[in-house]
Amino acid sequence: MPRRDYILSLIEQAGQFFRAISAQRQAGQPDMAIQTVIGSIEKLFGLTVSDVSSLDVDSLFAQLTREENAQMARDKCLIFAELNNQAGMAFAEKDLPALAQPAFYMALVFSLKALTAFPRQGLPSFTPDVALLRYHHEGFELPDSTLELIERYEKSLTPAGPS
Repeated sequence: MPRRDYILSLIEQAGQFFRAISAQRQAGQPDMAIQTVIGSIEKLFGLTVSDVSSLDVDSLFAQLTREENAQMARDKCLIFAELNNQAGMAFAEKDLPALAQPAFYMALVFSLKALTAFPRQGLPSFTPDVALLRYHHEGFELPDSTLELIERYEKSLTPAGPS
C-alpha cells in the first residue's frame, strides 16, 4: 500500500502545482507561472533546469521511469508532460516562441511515450491533449523518432478490425 500512497501523493502535489500555474497564467503572470513550473519539476522529480536542458529525451525518460511500476512511470511522464505544456503556454503568452516550442515538444514526446509504453486505463485528468500538442507543432519539422511515436500512438487508437 505505501506505493499506492506515493502515487496518490505525487498526483495530489502535481494537481496543486497545476492549479497554481493555471491561476498565475489567468492572472496575467506568465513569469510567475514559469517559475512555478521550474520549482515543480525540481520538487517532484529532483531535476533542475540544467538537468532538463542537458539530458536528451531518452535519458530524461529513463530517469523518470527507472524502477517504477507501469502506472507510476506513466503518471510521472504525464505530469512532466503537463508541466512542460504549461510552460509552453506561459512562454507563448509572453510571445517567446523560441522557448514555447521546446516546452511543447517535451510535452508532446512525454505524452506520446507515456500513452504508448504504458497502460491507458484510468488516465489522470491532467493528461495532455495530444491533438492540441500536435497543433502547436504545425509547420515544424519533427524528428523521425517523434514521427514514429505519433504513428504508434495513432495506430493504438484505431480499433482492431476483423481478421
